[in-house]
Amino acid sequence: MTMTSRRKILKSIAGLSVGLNLGFKGLACNTCFEKALIPLDIDIKTLPPGPKSKALINRMKRSIGKTNYTGLYGVSASKGDGVYLVDLDENVYIDCLAAASTNILGYDNHKVAEAYYQAANSIPNTAFGYTPNPEAVELAEKLISITPGEYEKKVLLGVSGSDACGAAIEAARKYTGKMGVLSFNYAYHGSTGLSQQASGFENLKDGIYRQSPDFIKVGFPRTLKERDQILKEIEAVIKKGTIGAVIAEPIQGDAGIIMPSKGFFPRLMDLLQKHNILLIDDEIQSGMGRTGKWWAIEHEDVIPDMVVAGKGLSAGYAPISATIGRKDIIDSLNTAQQIFTYTGHGPSAAAAKKVISLIQKKKLINNAHEVGSYLLSGLKQMTTKYPEIFTEARGLGLMIGLEVNTNKIKLANKIFAYRCLEKGIYFGYFGPGQKVIRIEPPLVLSMKEADKILSVVQETAGEMINNKIPEETVAKVKKYALGW
Repeated sequence: MTMTSRRKILKSIAGLSVGLNLGFKGLACNTCFEKALIPLDIDIKTLPPGPKSKALINRMKRSIGKTNYTGLYGVSASKGDGVYLVDLDENVYIDCLAAASTNILGYDNHKVAEAYYQAANSIPNTAFGYTPNPEAVELAEKLISITPGEYEKKVLLGVSGSDACGAAIEAARKYTGKMGVLSFNYAYHGSTGLSQQASGFENLKDGIYRQSPDFIKVGFPRTLKERDQILKEIEAVIKKGTIGAVIAEPIQGDAGIIMPSKGFFPRLMDLLQKHNILLIDDEIQSGMGRTGKWWAIEHEDVIPDMVVAGKGLSAGYAPISATIGRKDIIDSLNTAQQIFTYTGHGPSAAAAKKVISLIQKKKLINNAHEVGSYLLSGLKQMTTKYPEIFTEARGLGLMIGLEVNTNKIKLANKIFAYRCLEKGIYFGYFGPGQKVIRIEPPLVLSMKEADKILSVVQETAGEMINNKIPEETVAKVKKYALGW
């Protein structure tokens, strides 16, 4: 059977399925849920970035503000299937970035798209603040059921992780009557108002916000010595009586997958409860099963006062976020103090509901644990074999960071990432100086695909050790990599 014939059959089946589900007469939206039908393997036809990707980047620079684009490789994406991402030049990669940890189900999950379509076809938006819809209410109920804590909870729905962190801070301030917020160096909580001020990347505030005494930063402890010292610093700050909440990522994401020292969060929670201070758990990057549990804080046996969800909540199919917390905290906000036109957007909520169901049905939390443990173990072996190239491999589940040694070669991190791209592995990189390779693939990653990742990592490390990285690769790093 030819590819064309296969596509025609799938289009007909997709259209018939949608038509039957929605009660349509005849076929509806024949192409809405057609599977991508791409080869399920790495396939580099043109060394990236290819001409079509470069052309789109050039168009983008003429029409979109530079602050919307940071860049990694100068590559533009067009489609995907499973864990495979395809660029405009038809290069196929194993995607270990997953749209910044968003596309947790991969790229061929038509069930989520169909859930969105069905809801949108019924009614696109109700402006929930005036007219509620069942989809948003049902999503809130699902979120309450999967977040830690037996206390009575409520949910605030939003459109991005940034506004959800802002909502949590607003609720904490209203509830406690205290404006002070304590957070951590190199934390990332968003790019809007309160969330940006709480973030620990100071350059993001440059020229926008004045230094505020309401936002205090401390270091994030990685060792037992740092743990005890930082807990003392936190206690000294909160004794001043101005802090109402601490906002923290249980694993720091954009800082470079920084793991907390053992026992830090239980001790922190004890300290906060002693002083009636709230803990806001930012799970935007680490939640939705990525670390092998629904929420990374569960690895610490800590029950926070509020949990913030975003990114993978809709698996990339719709912009949506949520703040789930104690009822008394959430309801301390006045009517309309936290509301958007797209609050409780029905189609987005329908997509998020389906994502939660699929994670449960396909046992993806368990898969993230098993495949992630295997992948991390292999990467740790690489750090032992290539200490000149790698400093450390760390993480939980499929939230992994591979730190590159830049002591001898300043651009070693980006050279490594770019060379892996040319071999078909689409990593990200982040942290101070972008030294950490970001390995956060969809939760559907298989052992076989993990082996492919490990193979490319080893091959590229070998090239770097033997000075066999092509000069054109280094040139592309200087032209397209973040920070250049």
